[in-house]
Amino acid sequence: MKRFCLPLTFTLISAPAWSEDLGPFVLHHVANGHIWKVTPWGPRFNLPTGWKLFGIDFSISQHVLMMLIAAVVLMASLFPATRRRGLAPVGKFGHMIEAMVVFIRDEVVRPNMSEEDARRWIPFFLTLFFFILALNIIGLIPGFSAATSNINFTAAMAVMIFGVYNISGMAHNGPIRYFTHIVPKGLPIAVLPLIAVIELLGLFTKTFALAIRLFANMTAGHVLILCLLGLTAVFKSYWVAPPFLGFTLFIYLIEILVAFLQAYVFTLLSSLFVGMALNQEH
Repeated sequence: MKRFCLPLTFTLISAPAWSEDLGPFVLHHVANGHIWKVTPWGPRFNLPTGWKLFGIDFSISQHVLMMLIAAVVLMASLFPATRRRGLAPVGKFGHMIEAMVVFIRDEVVRPNMSEEDARRWIPFFLTLFFFILALNIIGLIPGFSAATSNINFTAAMAVMIFGVYNISGMAHNGPIRYFTHIVPKGLPIAVLPLIAVIELLGLFTKTFALAIRLFANMTAGHVLILCLLGLTAVFKSYWVAPPFLGFTLFIYLIEILVAFLQAYVFTLLSSLFVGMALNQEH
């Protein structure tokens, strides 16, 4: 608990330096940009801009930097966790990672597809889970930002899953059979056109739901925490800091749970969609 109190206390101490207009303050810390300001009183890091290829901006924004940091952290932490002594992992961290891997394998991937398909898809869903989890946790560290609260990121991930489950379904079943089996068999002719349109739209609403669910849940938590911290500046009194700090810590702990939960839900739904595309008869 002390490691959470210290950065939040520093943030409250610096509250008078914040803008009294709470709305722009919250939006500034949630939105993406090319300036990384670790603390309200610390230095500003200007990220490179102007990297364009075929008219597309490939500059490193703040949220792109968070993705790169997450990738480096995952490689630096998960590779040592793979060390084993016989059949058992080495160290407590290795056991924790193995428990999470086994959970994703047995409770998320295997129930949604055949054993043969599960063996092929487990690495993909483990990568998806740990990457989103790392981004969610990094976003909770004071001074860092949450890329998963950016609709562009969540939409890109959802579009990727849309391509994955449709392409894999067509590759597994054949394009004609895949699209003809989207509509359930045995329907009356009168409702067949309506159900066909609904099922076709369902392919896109799955993608929309993936993007909005992750974006909305992660953004709401960060906005709530920032609003609670910013109220100290709004009231212009340090006497209100202790209750706001206590309630902020409570929400902060809930956000840690949400970080794991949203990574799990995104992975679960993705594996469900892929399993439905591979095994349409079910």
